[in-house]
Amino acid sequence: MLVENIKEALHNIFENKMRSLLTMLGIIIGITAVITITTIGTSLRSTLSATLNSLGGNSIYVSVDAVYPEDEEDWETWEYPEMEKEDYITIDMLDELQETYPDEIAGFTASTWLGEGQIFENSDTYANVYVEGVTDQEIEYNSLELLRGRNITRQDMLKEKGVCLVSDRMADNYFGEENPIGRQIVFENTDGYSYTFTVVGVYEYSEAIFGVDTSLAEQDRYTYLYIPVTTANALSQEDISGFSYVNIQLQIGADADLAQAEVESYFTEIYSENDEWEIWCYNQSSELGVIDTVINVLTIAISVIAAISLIVGGIGVMNIMLVSITERTREIGIRKALGAKNRTIRQQFLIESVVLCVIGGVIGILLGLLLEFILGKVAWLLVNTYYADYSSYIILNVRPSGIAILLSVGFSMLIGIFFGSYPAKKASKMEVIDALRYE
Repeated sequence: MLVENIKEALHNIFENKMRSLLTMLGIIIGITAVITITTIGTSLRSTLSATLNSLGGNSIYVSVDAVYPEDEEDWETWEYPEMEKEDYITIDMLDELQETYPDEIAGFTASTWLGEGQIFENSDTYANVYVEGVTDQEIEYNSLELLRGRNITRQDMLKEKGVCLVSDRMADNYFGEENPIGRQIVFENTDGYSYTFTVVGVYEYSEAIFGVDTSLAEQDRYTYLYIPVTTANALSQEDISGFSYVNIQLQIGADADLAQAEVESYFTEIYSENDEWEIWCYNQSSELGVIDTVINVLTIAISVIAAISLIVGGIGVMNIMLVSITERTREIGIRKALGAKNRTIRQQFLIESVVLCVIGGVIGILLGLLLEFILGKVAWLLVNTYYADYSSYIILNVRPSGIAILLSVGFSMLIGIFFGSYPAKKASKMEVIDALRYE
């Protein structure tokens, strides 16, 4: 019986194609709008999350901060303390932290600034550089690509080796076509100190990360020269024994809030007897959570507005079903005269209303998926056209929301049931004599 009703409903719908299409238009537009809007919201959230994580967003920033006075009277005599050797975060602390929480902590990055200056051979062969001490995970953390040689290793850090990584731009300008790996360079900083390093690797310079100073000629532009962070500490004139801040890298899928609580607990215990310094932690996922909330609220609000067209479409369905019942009054009378029950008549028109809405919903879903495909292509084109320098760091995830699609189908059926109930009930209540006499 159900199959026969569906076949008859499809026959009646396709018999009046234009009227049926115009009736479904509100449903189609509403479903298409809801799917498109939820796709944009889901894609924005997913793209932001993936991009931030690829750029180190999946990490916890830890810094050593001074303990500030709690009472206003103490501020008058308080002076900012000077860090001693025992106040710094050390590699041993970080190694112990990773051993204590291996499921959450993947590693760490830290840096020490050694200065800016020049590598000079003659008036034609020189390079301006910023020298920074980093850990062995810096290249991966900054999403830099190693083109030649090797990375800084843990062994380089433990032995405070005088090795370095240079950018491909610096290597091209300074060494030309010669292989820079294994070559020694002398760095003279602006304070007058000289240091000798051996090149062990070349990384690809990224304007998206470092920027570019177009006011300077290519030869005079500064690039970063990386050395082991322990080497930078040893060479520093400030007698640095550790780090005042670090980035704790989290394992993929680790709970950032839980990891932050564990890191805070670990360092709080270490600094519990330090009256001048304390640890401050921050994780970027908290900001991402706020962004997610804002995007979700906007998506839901706009989707609700778009869903109003579904209600308008439902009213259109009710209207056309009432017209259809009027046109088929004699048919209803004949069926009832042949023994059709009120329930059968009601079911027939209710199924026709649901089928009409479901077809509109399916068309709306297909149009929504088509728009999602177009949006993905347009987004990719815009990123590669206007943000080409950043394209390798932006992870586009344009995809529809499966939940939105399922809800759209369900909502279409509910609209058909809700707005088809009254016309179906009206049809089932017709008197046989009145229906047969209708012209």
